[in-house]
Amino acid sequence: MIHGFIFILGLIGLWVGTKWVVKSAIGIANRFNLSHAFVGLAILSIGTDLPEVFISIDAALMQLKGIESSGIITGNSIGSSISQISIVLGLSGLFLNLTTTKKELIRNSIALISSMLLLFAISFDGDISRNDGFILLTSYLIHYVVLWKTASKNSKRNMVIQHYKPIMLAVFLVFGFALLIISSHFVVTKAMYFADKWGVAQSFIGIVIIGLGTSLPELSVSIGAILRKSPGMSFGNIIGSNIFDILVPIGIAGSITKISMEDNLLNFDLPFLFVITLLVLLFLASKRGISRIEAVILIIIYLLYVLAKLFVFEGK
Repeated sequence: MIHGFIFILGLIGLWVGTKWVVKSAIGIANRFNLSHAFVGLAILSIGTDLPEVFISIDAALMQLKGIESSGIITGNSIGSSISQISIVLGLSGLFLNLTTTKKELIRNSIALISSMLLLFAISFDGDISRNDGFILLTSYLIHYVVLWKTASKNSKRNMVIQHYKPIMLAVFLVFGFALLIISSHFVVTKAMYFADKWGVAQSFIGIVIIGLGTSLPELSVSIGAILRKSPGMSFGNIIGSNIFDILVPIGIAGSITKISMEDNLLNFDLPFLFVITLLVLLFLASKRGISRIEAVILIIIYLLYVLAKLFVFEGK
């Protein structure tokens, strides 16, 4: 009973934190003359991915102590990316058509595909060394710098009225992110408890339960942005989060200690992530973008993926 109550409180906390974060992010975008898409890519994507970072750091420190935890690091990062590009984007698309400009689509496509190919290339031998970790982190830093310069040159004034002083925006942002991080921790830990109670394999928890759980902040922020009529921020948050998840959590963990990449991830999960990402990019290349039909397709594909993981690969 108490576990279910805490789980529900965690979900409520995610939504409250979303309200604060989206409100402050829109205000910051307006005050500094930055586009909502940039705020989603460069600000929200990092803030909502802090749970993945903390999980990777904790697991890497456990690895240093001789406790094998590579599966938590790689499974959570890849599982979170899969959840975001399919179920999170799909649920967001149920509320409002998600579209993007041709220029942003090309730029994001190059960044997404390059990050996945880089991760696959450095982990193909089954290990991610410290040098590999630094390569992943450096790649994200380059992406972030390019993104910042592009946004600075091409930013347009946002049609959002500023109601809050900078100090209040900072307070909303800090407390919003703090609440998102704490709430997502409650949701993930209780999801792990229920999975253990119901007899689900631990490997399934790593890539699906934890991966989906740490994607809840992205879902909350994305839907919250859509309800506030800012679909560009929603789409930018999801795409930015995937680039971040592929490069940074594994990069940080790899920089701390050598980690391994399981065969199932290389043979099934990473190829699946690549295919579902290409499908999403094809949807976005069309004039209507991701409408409700495409959103439902993405949700169904994710459910089929979960079933495959549960009954074919790592489940009991």
